[in-house]
Amino acid sequence: MARQPRLEFEGAIYHVINRGNYRKNLFGEKGAAEAFERALSEACEKCGWVVHAYVLMSNHYHLALETPEANLVQGMAWLQGTFANRFNRFHGERGHVFQSRYQSILIEEGRPLLGLVDYIHLNPVRAGLLALPNLGHHTFSSYPKFFRKHPPDGLCRARFLESLEFPDSVRGMRKYAQHLETVEERDPARHDELIRRYCTGWAVASAEYRRGIKKMYAGVSEKAGWQGGAVRMLREAKWESELAALLRKARKSRKEIAASAKSAEWKVRIAREMKRRTTATNPWLAEVLNMGHPSRVCNLINGI
Repeated sequence: MARQPRLEFEGAIYHVINRGNYRKNLFGEKGAAEAFERALSEACEKCGWVVHAYVLMSNHYHLALETPEANLVQGMAWLQGTFANRFNRFHGERGHVFQSRYQSILIEEGRPLLGLVDYIHLNPVRAGLLALPNLGHHTFSSYPKFFRKHPPDGLCRARFLESLEFPDSVRGMRKYAQHLETVEERDPARHDELIRRYCTGWAVASAEYRRGIKKMYAGVSEKAGWQGGAVRMLREAKWESELAALLRKARKSRKEIAASAKSAEWKVRIAREMKRRTTATNPWLAEVLNMGHPSRVCNLINGI
């Protein structure tokens, strides 16, 4: 099956996640966590990456990773490949170290990034490994390193502290520790909600940000076998581009979509043309053209 696409552009921020093969206790192996941290530091130097937060758990990792250059795929191939080679060589093993392809979810700067940083730093607490006051004892995380006067190269605390209007300093991190006390919750339902928000889909972002990304990718060619949230976004980007062209041709505006009847003849014409030119679905057309239930779109297009 063809691989899913990666969304890459200069300045992109991602939540990158991957698990050890067979969910094994990968980072509990002797020297494994240290080796991953070294490889991550080297990847930052080679690729110019900026890491806003990271944590290594027993069998998986989370990164809040920014790519000033559009080089996520290249850098992640180097990072995971280098770590796997070093791990296998040290432990006398062969084969895959990670379970599957890593997830990469786009994150908008500002509050979405701050929320992700909080989510990553609180992972050990929510996993029951330690209490919040002892969070700094989880060694393999950016959290304790951000309490240094000068964090290691590649790590950046300035941007998420700025979102809270805290200074980029140890004093700012002390205020950030107090902030974490306000966002930590023991409610399992809330935890599940955070997992859905930060670990699924293709982006954690505002509608405006999503529209900008869709516009950027409107001309990208889709390959057979692509699937998943990013692919749905690419398809919708193409549909929106085609819809905009048809609206211009019909001399209609977005405002007229909401103001006109659901079964307006010009809407039916556009919907019919969208079905002819694209793979746009009835639910998508029903929503963007304000035509009611998807089955109604089908009936109108077919003249029923």
